[in-house]
Amino acid sequence: MSKTISIIDPAKLLATYVQEAPNESLEAYSLRFSPVRDGATEVRLEAKGEKTALPILPLLHPSRKWLSTGNDPLQQKRLLLSPHLPEALAADLRTAGLCHADLNGRLFIQTPWLVIDRRPSATHFRNPESAPDAFSLKTSRLVRALLSHRDREWTQEELTTRTGVSRGLVSRILKVLKEDGVLEQLAAATRQTAARYRVSAFDRLLDAWKSSDRWAGRVTVQQYSVLSSNAEEIARDIVECVGTGKTAFTQWFAAHLRFPYTTPPVVSAYVTEPQRLNQPLGRKVSSGGNLWLIHPADDGVFRETQQVRGFPLVADVQIYLDLLQVGQRGPDQAEALRQWEGFAR
Repeated sequence: MSKTISIIDPAKLLATYVQEAPNESLEAYSLRFSPVRDGATEVRLEAKGEKTALPILPLLHPSRKWLSTGNDPLQQKRLLLSPHLPEALAADLRTAGLCHADLNGRLFIQTPWLVIDRRPSATHFRNPESAPDAFSLKTSRLVRALLSHRDREWTQEELTTRTGVSRGLVSRILKVLKEDGVLEQLAAATRQTAARYRVSAFDRLLDAWKSSDRWAGRVTVQQYSVLSSNAEEIARDIVECVGTGKTAFTQWFAAHLRFPYTTPPVVSAYVTEPQRLNQPLGRKVSSGGNLWLIHPADDGVFRETQQVRGFPLVADVQIYLDLLQVGQRGPDQAEALRQWEGFAR
């Protein structure tokens, strides 16, 4: 069986389609491809004295989001083109009346006076593989591990075990980071030894994560007002109430233990389960609390922790990101921590 061909450029997709699907002139209709301005192409259909022209929109990655454009008159007057359209998606596109085609011979055009519906008999072309997002909730576990030990060398197997991310996805993320120039491969794999990797552009990788980070999308926060103003006393109460191994401190209190800069105005801690947000630690408030319990959308924050003075803390890079999201001099404390020579070491 011959291998399928991946098309990775929209211009190449359009050129290949025009080449693979030449003009037709049949008794029932004629179909012609005509170039228009700016390198675009449209398909012109004529039958029974009726004419229509559909601009061809080359899209490398077919998506069910296309279906939401079914009520858009502009999209209804286009031919959506991909290297390969799965039958299930194509069936829904037909139902929605959206004209579509692929390089494997699929073509659906619907007008008030004509319908063309061709199905592919073989698959010779495939869609390009999407590059994974290194900073999504799950894949950020890998970035967190790399940044939390900035001078360490890793094998792919070590990262897979440490993060709980699949070996295949770890491999793809490492490739993305190498191509971005923030990760270096120190040695190639041999029969006796695995390839080794190390962060080569720590600040650039952390800044990229910082730009992608969305606090509101990755946490649920419950604030409390407690009578004590002693941060360590509040923290001990949290550990006692929530349980050892089920919490890790972050933001002001954690940063203060790592590199004192300001007096912690709030004690905040991640908890492992959402029901642990409801603890008898004080009066629940919607804002202004001096105690925050935080449940993460992904448990990766608990995979890189450290112990300082008997308290479990998240990794330095996590403390830094979490401080950037809040007021009360949080960003100032974050930058002071980042500039400290012991940061992430």
